[in-house]
Amino acid sequence: ERERRASNLPCIWPLSRHIYGPSSATMRSHQVQSGDGVPVSHAHGGSRKRGRRIKLTVVGAALMSMYTIFLYAVMVSFDKSGHRELHEDRTSAVSASLRAGGGRDPLKESLDARASLPQRKEEPKKRPRALIIEDFCGMCQWRDMPFNCNERVEWVVKQKGASETEAKESNLKFCTLPGCNAKANDEGFMQCEDLSTPGAKPDLATYPKVKHVDKAPELDAILSGSLLKDLFSRDIDITERIKSTKKVNEEGLRDRRSGEDLVASVLAAAKLGDREYDTEETSSARQQAVLGGHGGRTADMPVLTAYIEPINQTDWEQRPLPVRDGPSTKKTLFGVSYPNLHSCRAMQSQFPIDTPPVDLDSYLPWIHDVFPSHDGKDIIFIAQNRRRCYNGQRRMQMGEKAPDGVTTHKNYIHIDYGKNYFQRPQSALFQHVPVKKIGEEDGEPRYRLASHEDADKEGMETRFICRFKLFDSSASPNLSIVGYSLSAHEVDYDYHTYRKGYRYSATEAGFDNHMIWQSQLLFRCPVPEEYHNKVSRGELVVNDYATLYVDVVPIRTPPRYTPPREFLQPRYEFKNEIDNLFVPDFEWGKEHVLPKIDQSGRWENIPVCLPSLMNHGLLPEGADINEQDVIVENDADGKYVPFSGVLPPKIHKVIACTWASTTFRTRSNRASVGDGKRRLKEWLEFNLLSGFDHIYVYDNS
Repeated sequence: ERERRASNLPCIWPLSRHIYGPSSATMRSHQVQSGDGVPVSHAHGGSRKRGRRIKLTVVGAALMSMYTIFLYAVMVSFDKSGHRELHEDRTSAVSASLRAGGGRDPLKESLDARASLPQRKEEPKKRPRALIIEDFCGMCQWRDMPFNCNERVEWVVKQKGASETEAKESNLKFCTLPGCNAKANDEGFMQCEDLSTPGAKPDLATYPKVKHVDKAPELDAILSGSLLKDLFSRDIDITERIKSTKKVNEEGLRDRRSGEDLVASVLAAAKLGDREYDTEETSSARQQAVLGGHGGRTADMPVLTAYIEPINQTDWEQRPLPVRDGPSTKKTLFGVSYPNLHSCRAMQSQFPIDTPPVDLDSYLPWIHDVFPSHDGKDIIFIAQNRRRCYNGQRRMQMGEKAPDGVTTHKNYIHIDYGKNYFQRPQSALFQHVPVKKIGEEDGEPRYRLASHEDADKEGMETRFICRFKLFDSSASPNLSIVGYSLSAHEVDYDYHTYRKGYRYSATEAGFDNHMIWQSQLLFRCPVPEEYHNKVSRGELVVNDYATLYVDVVPIRTPPRYTPPREFLQPRYEFKNEIDNLFVPDFEWGKEHVLPKIDQSGRWENIPVCLPSLMNHGLLPEGADINEQDVIVENDADGKYVPFSGVLPPKIHKVIACTWASTTFRTRSNRASVGDGKRRLKEWLEFNLLSGFDHIYVYDNS
């Protein structure tokens, strides 16, 4: 140390070595030379600093201990003081009581009384009862998975080779649910094992009630039908196309494109040809151009007519559904005729599509095309979901409050919420309804709403009543009814929804654009058997217009905003159906008789034209398609067929489709798109480069 001080060398041990001491390598690296060349180590200087740090640590720990002891002493003293005051209070209280009660000790009496009470024996805990197969709840959710116990059992049987009983027993602990609350959760799974028991009889008193929702005055006027009744009673001059005065309660049903209320718009479209820019002159010129001066509907032939029936959606809140009074309903019907439909070949362009009567009666199907099947057994209808036209949304502003009765979704609200809600019945048209025939009245069949078990076979899954009429100019009267039938869907939309894994087929709020299969409505009306051959050969079309007509009458029931498997048809033999959540006897009543056809809103006098191949000139009129070996589709086939006698092999292996328009507007007129020509050209060029070699253009304008 003396040598280090004499040479004035610093002590440079690193701090990390203060506690554990330097390693031998570090010692070697920090050895220095003294004045006489002898290596000197600096470990002693490091030991002194380490000693100082240890002393400081000890002093700090001692101070902390003393502070802790001080706090403990303070707390103990306060606690003793509190106990002493409490004891003094109790002692003084007992002494005062003894003085007042002549020597009685209330505390002792209380203790003696408690000791004299009989001691309660502890009952042994009951062991839970062992689960048995009868406890199995098929519609309970299996664990936290998106399927129920029946589906789990079915999978185990198929994949594991176990019997159904073994599969149920192995899943009992996951498939039992105590209690019963008669509800299903958000995913549609049962929360009540009793209701999943076959044959369980629900009670009307415990059946779920429809919750009443207060609505804004303008929305209530739309949904109750009072607004349309007031509009129908006015004198509307559509010749001058005068815009009606804007009232608050009319805004919800106003045509935002032209500013007119919908009644004026629909009537103008019926008279002028369903085009806003048309006048009577252009409509007449187009009629002459289409007909070419030959054929078409004559003045004595029936005219396509839509009978509008005001809808009161507030009746949906009642169970069972109120029965519509036929004579009263007939007085409220509002007829809209379409004389511009006068040609079978041009029917697609003449049918009221742009401003249809569906805007006034949303139970009417929004028909785009009608044609017979090739065998003449059915009339096929191509319709669309009009409600989707009013699904445009906007983001709500800061602090904005939705009107009463209007549902928002993720801070978005429908732009035309009045029209969107008014069009709710369009969703019902995609859902089947069972009916039972109860007799006939003046040759017309009468039906009532029924359950699957009670419905007729042909009425098990329908939605429209079809009535066929034949025109004969030489007869009197010249129009006669030739038959009735019940419609059938080409696609089972509820089952489709279930297979896709969606909760509901439709939503009350209308935020369901992603369910694209609910866009196009396909259904058919069976033709009376005696007219099959005549329809298939096109014999009932004379001079480019039909002599056979069909009326389409919708069966008006509210949409089912419930899981589709609640009400699937028996033909599916669907084991996983949720029993007793939709009960027709409770929803509609056991005696809900439908009004007569002439007392109901409907499409009337829809012409039954040629089958498609005849209508487009691919098959001569009057030919029997079943006897045609070869149907030439294009010029190339026309050259190949005479040479070989058969059609050429199929060369179209892949098909691509698109929809195009020069200009169009998105839903609720949110945006205008005007580059349709450019987009179509780009699409065609891309597909031609990709290898497509044949293009078909279908013009439905």
